[in-house]
Amino acid sequence: MKIFSGFGKHHVLIALVFCVPVQFAHLIYALLEQKEMQLSLIGVWMVFSFLFALLGLACAVASDNLLGERAATGVRLVVALLLAAAVMTVVSELLVYVMPAWMMDEEKKMMGDYAGVVHRIAFRFVTSGDTALLLIPLYMMARASRRASRRLHDARLSALATERNVVEADLRAMQARVEPELLFAALRAVDEGYARSAEAGERALDALIAFLRAALPAEPGNTSTLAAELDLVRAYVGVAELLSGPKLELEITAEPATRANAMPAMLLLPLARWALDGAAAALKLVAHQSNGVLEISLRSDLAASTSRETQDIAGVRERLEHIYGTRARLEASTEPHVRRAFIALPV
Repeated sequence: MKIFSGFGKHHVLIALVFCVPVQFAHLIYALLEQKEMQLSLIGVWMVFSFLFALLGLACAVASDNLLGERAATGVRLVVALLLAAAVMTVVSELLVYVMPAWMMDEEKKMMGDYAGVVHRIAFRFVTSGDTALLLIPLYMMARASRRASRRLHDARLSALATERNVVEADLRAMQARVEPELLFAALRAVDEGYARSAEAGERALDALIAFLRAALPAEPGNTSTLAAELDLVRAYVGVAELLSGPKLELEITAEPATRANAMPAMLLLPLARWALDGAAAALKLVAHQSNGVLEISLRSDLAASTSRETQDIAGVRERLEHIYGTRARLEASTEPHVRRAFIALPV
């Protein structure tokens, strides 16, 4: 692990933005006291202030990297302040001896005011960096706030992903499970077809195989395409014809550009099953895209129908709410001898 990992240009900018107004305030204060000011010294102390601000930020970054998440924010802050004070004390001591006399004249005059070396170093440890030490708590609190916001954001994303995974796990279970009643009835229809003739049996078996291939996913996943969902509806109608006897009139109209659109798997089949409930004579399905919305409508002609919404419609509504929130829409209505469903999905 690199101690100063993450230290970069934005820290230099933070130090600059911090030290300029602070030194400007010191300058205004000195002018109000009518102190004699030298432009060269003002520039030197501006550079020192910038250097100490950078050192303070570097110590904050180092303590963050060394302690990491295992230490509380308060502990990292105390360590950063102590480390910065120690580093700035050493730097201050060195500057007194290496800088030209005219720059450090005031500091050298004060050397005789201390009781001893320990007194001088202790004083520098307490006062080193001056207002630069104020930057460290501000920076550490900002880092802690961003870290907490990131954890909250990640937790929300994790909760949403978990919720979606639960819904999609139910979907995959539904997709991988062919209704036993439908399967047994279709197998019986295949047997009855072979009893009549080999050709009739083969047609029935082909219809059942087509439905199984469309219903069972080729690979795990929670998304499909409009084309795949339309093929599933077409295969389901083929099986329904085996069981109901009369041929169902199926009409599917989909714009070529919409067929590759991604959409949740097993979304159209429950609507088609609801629309075909009863002695259905025809099913018409139309799909088109407009203004970034995929719109699919279903209409079936029934010998008789009721107004109640079945579990199929309720399940589709629940899935749409989990996946899209308020961005998707489902409408289902029943009239005498007619059932209609309309679904709008963002693409």
